[in-house]
Amino acid sequence: MIRKDGSASPLKVVRGLGYGLDESAVETVKKKWRFKPGMKDGKPVEVKADIEIQFSLW
Repeated sequence: MIRKDGSASPLKVVRGLGYGLDESAVETVKKKWRFKPGMKDGKPVEVKADIEIQFSLW
């Protein structure tokens, strides 16, 4: 859920990679990411969202 304040919670990993990457991604989204909340009649509302995070190794 994207909350009215732009934070995301609760978070659930649907298809994880393991090796600590899942936990790291969840913590990053919780602490650092902010989203623009959904709007209805000019007021912020909670919205259900799927967030896909891609990892790349260089």
